[in-house]
Amino acid sequence: MKIVGVPEDVVRLSLFSFSLSGEAKRWLHSFKGNSLKTWDEVVEKFLKKYFPKSKKIEGKAVISSFHQFPDESLSEALERFRSFFQKTPTHKFLEPIQLNIFIDGLRPQSKQLLDASAGRKIKLKTPEEPMELIENMAASDHAILRDRTHIPTKRSMLELSSLDALLTQNKLISKQLETLIETLSKLPNQLQVTQPSHSAVLQVGGCSICGGAHESGCCIPLEEAAQEVNYMGNQPIP
Repeated sequence: MKIVGVPEDVVRLSLFSFSLSGEAKRWLHSFKGNSLKTWDEVVEKFLKKYFPKSKKIEGKAVISSFHQFPDESLSEALERFRSFFQKTPTHKFLEPIQLNIFIDGLRPQSKQLLDASAGRKIKLKTPEEPMELIENMAASDHAILRDRTHIPTKRSMLELSSLDALLTQNKLISKQLETLIETLSKLPNQLQVTQPSHSAVLQVGGCSICGGAHESGCCIPLEEAAQEVNYMGNQPIP
């Protein structure tokens, strides 16, 4: 906002309170009268209050360690990078340093794309040229992403085939586990069938009355046994 004949700092002093709320607004009104006469005084006291040295160090560390996420587009990375400076207005990074931090934090694919668009290493250009190129590419990238949100996209054949293979493998493993569990659950019954029972062992031993090779209670009477023996003895030897 600009008013003819009125300095910008005066406009800022007049409108600054409307940008605050809650505790911050009460803090500004705590200064008596016109104790804050210049815009620089307001900036200094405000930053000292809400952006102490510890917060400044933390914010600068976040900025310095910036890197582009694997699934993050160039426009998304640039927007996130700029948000770091909004959270730490006392960073004091010069624009060339900011540019180098951003480029160094990009993925190799994004760097190669920028170099190809610049016709050479983008860092070799003046600070103004790379920033303009990055902003143009980010704007184009943002437009593509915006269009994709309205148009349903199909996954590539490679993504589909990989996903199908993974699902098939999981189904196969699950089926094998089910078969194994079913086999193990039947194992105790199979063992009981294959092991001889106690009664069967007693039967193999013979008759419990006469010790003969027959079941108990099926003994041949002694007279019949004697007749059978005599008969066998009277038979001529062949």
